[in-house]
Amino acid sequence: MGLNAQSERTVPAFQVKRDNLGMDEREGVLYLGKPPETGGYSSLYYTRLDQALMLWAIATAIIFFTAQFHAFDWHHQARVWSALSLSVLVATSIRAWPWAVALNIRWVVYLWVAITLVGLGLTDYGVYLSVGPILLSLCPLWLGLCALGYGITAIGMGSRALGGVVLVHLLAIGLVWMLPGWLFGITGGAIAGCLLILAQLEWDHRASVPR
Repeated sequence: MGLNAQSERTVPAFQVKRDNLGMDEREGVLYLGKPPETGGYSSLYYTRLDQALMLWAIATAIIFFTAQFHAFDWHHQARVWSALSLSVLVATSIRAWPWAVALNIRWVVYLWVAITLVGLGLTDYGVYLSVGPILLSLCPLWLGLCALGYGITAIGMGSRALGGVVLVHLLAIGLVWMLPGWLFGITGGAIAGCLLILAQLEWDHRASVPR
């Protein structure tokens, strides 16, 4: 046990992606360039989990940056963004499911589905019924829900990288209160930015979860 713990601590929280993916990891991988199995060399690739993270990053950026710079009717926004979020939720759950099955952590997918549905439910409830406290706290609400999700996932997977992501979201909540004029931009930047980093790099979940 001591050796395993020491080995986990020596693995960086974040590192550049490996070039030598195992056969089980290559299925569904998207390469930007010629994949190695065809005789090419591409160090930039996205696994199914990476693709799910990228989809959420793009959707989050669209939703929050639109609210920041090109806001339109709140009720219309609620309908459009709810439809977009539910579509992305289905797509990303499908993409992440094989990864969760391989690591025997299906609960991670269930957790994030639940968190997303709770967030959407509270948001739509606040918008359609004009609930002031919810409308005034939409950004801290989403940052808090994401921090909760990352925190539970970090503990369950023993990931220091995800623990750092939790801190970023908590810091963003403080910035939102300090800079209310940029609350949507800060929220979108924090959530989408963390997702992009997780998709671009390899993080330490491999060290703590048996494959």
